[in-house]
Amino acid sequence: MKKLRAAVVGVGYLGNFHAQKYKNNPHCELVGVCDASQEQAQKIASALGTTAYTNPKDLIGKVDLVTIATSTRFHYELAAMFVEAGIPVNVEKPMTATLEQAEKLFEASENKKSFLTVGHIERFNPSINEVVKQMKGEASHFELTRWAPFNLRGSDVSVVFDLMIHDIDLMFWLCDNAKVTNHSVHGDVIVSKEPDSVTGHFDLALGNGTKKSVYMSINRSSGRGLRQLKAYSRVKTVSANTGTHDVEMYEFSSAAEKVEDKIKTTNWTVAKVDALQEETNHFVDCVLNSKKPLITAEDGLRAMIWADKIDKQIRK
Repeated sequence: MKKLRAAVVGVGYLGNFHAQKYKNNPHCELVGVCDASQEQAQKIASALGTTAYTNPKDLIGKVDLVTIATSTRFHYELAAMFVEAGIPVNVEKPMTATLEQAEKLFEASENKKSFLTVGHIERFNPSINEVVKQMKGEASHFELTRWAPFNLRGSDVSVVFDLMIHDIDLMFWLCDNAKVTNHSVHGDVIVSKEPDSVTGHFDLALGNGTKKSVYMSINRSSGRGLRQLKAYSRVKTVSANTGTHDVEMYEFSSAAEKVEDKIKTTNWTVAKVDALQEETNHFVDCVLNSKKPLITAEDGLRAMIWADKIDKQIRK
């Protein structure tokens, strides 16, 4: 079978990893890496045995799929260029720098019927998937915590677009694409010039009347990092540290006669998975076999719509 020709545009810290994952995929040939810095492009190209480019237009006609991993402010123009050329695109989150750009990019992909997915990598996190597996769709309430020590990289934008957008996407995925019926959010500027901390509560409802709720705590000025997902139902609670992949489950039995039998506690650690490799492999498989991606362009746009709404609300 002929290999897909792949390239990465923007090979800084994150883009370098994307290029490595293409290199690892047996169905791909990494035909190039592109960066505005000739020195950086050549450095990564030499390390991975591929060709260096500085002009992304030069990749058109030479690639079958591409990942955009540049600074967010360049996502729209680059992704739109490849979408218009009919080349499948995986663009890093957030989808674009603004909601208006996201809407235009989504419209372009729809009009061209061009493949577009967004890199919401947490859907490939093994401990998050373990929680989903254990809850079997029965969870009615979720708590999402994402605390990180301050880092200058990404601090030029609101924490909503920097970190919270991961959890906005997860909220809709975990809640089976339910619609938000009510929500409240609060944010603070702490150590940067942009909001660094956000808390939010969301009530959601499915078409069949099933109700769910989500609480989020996002902070990029924490003294320590903590990534956690908790899911609750009437019969069990599952809690996962989504960074270390340690999982704890409490199963409830009201019918048990002994007090010590009413709550059963189980602890285990989920095997680590290279989530970025999984994301890349999934993208390649979808392009190769004409499959619908786990994260659609519509999903990426929805995350942007809510990120924009929340960011505006916490700035009032």
